[in-house]
Amino acid sequence: MTRRSVRTAATGTALAAGILLLAACGGGDSTPTPTTTTTTQAPETTTTQAPETTTTQAPETTTTQAPETTTTQAPETTTTQAPETTTTQAPETTTTQAPETTTTTTTTIVLTDSFRGVTADTIKVGLTAIDFEGLNRDFGLTLTYANYQPFFEALVADLNARGGILGRQVEMVTRNFIPVGPVTAEAACVEMVEDEKVFAVLNGFAGPGGEVVNECFTDIHETILIGGSPTAEALGRARAPWVTHTMSLDRRGVAFIRLLQKTGWLDDLGPYLLFGTNPGYQPILDEMRDVLEAAGEEVPIVAVNETTGDETATAAYLDVVMERARTEGVASFVMVGEGVYTYEYVLGLGDEFNLLVHNGDSINSWSQEPPPGIEGGALVLTNKDFQTRDDPSWGDCLTIADTVAGTEVKPPDELVDDETNHWAALSNGCPILALFEQIATAAGPDLTNESFAAAVEALVDVELPGSAYASLGPGKYDARDALMLTRWDHEIDNFVAISDPVDTTG
Repeated sequence: MTRRSVRTAATGTALAAGILLLAACGGGDSTPTPTTTTTTQAPETTTTQAPETTTTQAPETTTTQAPETTTTQAPETTTTQAPETTTTQAPETTTTQAPETTTTTTTTIVLTDSFRGVTADTIKVGLTAIDFEGLNRDFGLTLTYANYQPFFEALVADLNARGGILGRQVEMVTRNFIPVGPVTAEAACVEMVEDEKVFAVLNGFAGPGGEVVNECFTDIHETILIGGSPTAEALGRARAPWVTHTMSLDRRGVAFIRLLQKTGWLDDLGPYLLFGTNPGYQPILDEMRDVLEAAGEEVPIVAVNETTGDETATAAYLDVVMERARTEGVASFVMVGEGVYTYEYVLGLGDEFNLLVHNGDSINSWSQEPPPGIEGGALVLTNKDFQTRDDPSWGDCLTIADTVAGTEVKPPDELVDDETNHWAALSNGCPILALFEQIATAAGPDLTNESFAAAVEALVDVELPGSAYASLGPGKYDARDALMLTRWDHEIDNFVAISDPVDTTG
């Protein structure tokens, strides 16, 4: 969403009134009175020689004095002082922002039968889930996991109540499988794509011999899969989008080595033996070896088990591999892939070798059902993303899970005795369905394999319940980015974190 900022400018204008100082001056003239002098000329003297001569005296000359000159002083000049100038501050100018114009455009979404499993009204998806009851029955186990189906159904119901995917309601069908060997997984795949004709599959297959059957969807039948742990080779063969909520096994291999290096463990654990539980892990093993050797570590042995699922054959192969490991001075056995028999073999050797597990999420069950031999004291390190109810990213997932379980759902490390583990259904179901919802919505009304793939490429930041960091994008089909280094604590029989969560994309 684009945020708009509205700024109000206040302009203060100072108005100065200047008043001119006016000085007026006044003056007068001095006019002297003229002086008139009258002189009487004495008459010419006549002398008569006969009688006595008479002389007449000239009259006294009178001089009239000019009057005193009077000067009129100009009046005193008075200067009128201009009144004190008062500057009146102009009132603050207020700019009133015109209200934002909102144009409402109504777009009619036309929904059609755009692809297999997609109609104008519905999207059909399939859920493949482990049959834990059957697994315990067939193999004499006592796992306490709750089946995933009820929780996924509740999540789908919540999605539909919120309007579904652009108006289409999601319909879900379920097939269970036993996670040992490919037989039940292959049957479930065929039923999903050929009989049910689903648009996409949620969760996928897991377990030794089961996870490789995921390509039945993505390659053979070109069906979208959300879940599983694809390798780079498997993604390269996929002819339909394969997106996972977890971190890819390929990226996880290098991330694990980096975590060991960052926490200061790497130099103390070599030399290393890298072991894959099936040939499909060879590229991961090769990349891990390259990173280790680049860090100056010794990797004298890289081995792959071609008989996963066969306990006798696996034990015979490991006899040969471990004898060579002793000769080469190997200290740590690094395991890539899932293999119950391999775990039991290595742990049965006590503390002779350190056990480093490439994918810690694959052994979450150890907190409830520790594998035989772990009491021997071997150092066990792996990488995980510890999850708690306090994580706000879970949102409504916790409420839905609690409702389905009929109790407060607890993380595995908080379970006691034979409490049912509902957390696995929560921690897989919520992010898987959240990814499907975000991608399918971004794909638009014309929902197809192609539009779904384009949406994955375009979505960079995604909201993934239960993970601190997550992203998709061009060439990146695994969403989770956060990991932390963990070790098995023999006193409490559980894993403990020995590092903070790390964003492995940076």
